[in-house]
Amino acid sequence: MEEFQYSISKEEINECELGSFEGDIHLISDENQAQQIIDTLSKDVSIFGFDTESKPSFRKGEFHPIALVQLATNERAYLFRVNCMKNIPDFSPLLCDESIIKVGLGLKDELYEVKKTLGVISRGFIDLEKIAAYHKFHQRGVRALAAYFLKIRISKSAQKSNWERADLTDQQLRYAATDAWVCLKIYNSMIEKGFLPLENPSDMFVELKANKESEKN
Repeated sequence: MEEFQYSISKEEINECELGSFEGDIHLISDENQAQQIIDTLSKDVSIFGFDTESKPSFRKGEFHPIALVQLATNERAYLFRVNCMKNIPDFSPLLCDESIIKVGLGLKDELYEVKKTLGVISRGFIDLEKIAAYHKFHQRGVRALAAYFLKIRISKSAQKSNWERADLTDQQLRYAATDAWVCLKIYNSMIEKGFLPLENPSDMFVELKANKESEKN
C-alpha cells in the first residue's frame, strides 16, 4: 500500500476561505481576434495556468469537444470560446512551444482532447498531479492542492454547467478563469515552499504521444 507524506481532510478544505480569480477576464469568441491575442501572448508571456471546459456528457458514449480554452497569468485570464468560432485559430505558437510553460492538472487525457479539437500536439505542459504524486500527496485534485498550498477553497459549482450555451454566465466566467489561474498559483507556491524543482525536472511534464495506442506500447 502506498504511504502518503501529505494529506488534507475535507473538513480542513471546507474551513478555508473561498478564493477565486479577481483579475481581468477576456472572453474571446472571434477567431481573428483570437489569433491576434495568441500571437501576442506567445511573444510576451512565458508561463500560464491552463485548463479547458467541455459541455458535460450524461449518457454513456456521449462526447462533446472542447468548448472553452483557458489561459491565465496572475493578472489576466483569456477565455477562448472555440465552439463559437467557424475556424479554429492556430494555437501552436502557445501550446506547441516548449519554452512557454503551461501549468495544469490531470492533463494527459485533456491534451488528447486538445489535439482532437484544436489540431495541435501540445508541448511544455507541467502537470501538478505528477508533482503531487512525486511528493506522495494523498489528495491530488485542485481543491486539495489549493487548500494545502494557498489556504483557499475553490468552488466547483459551475463544473457541470453547459459550456456551449449562447452566453456564458458570470459564474461560469469566474469559474473558468479561476481554474486556470489557480494552477499557476499552486505551481508558484510549490516553488516557494521547496517542493520544486524536482530532482529530474522532466518528471513533471506531460509527454504526449502521437496517439493513445502508442502510449500503451
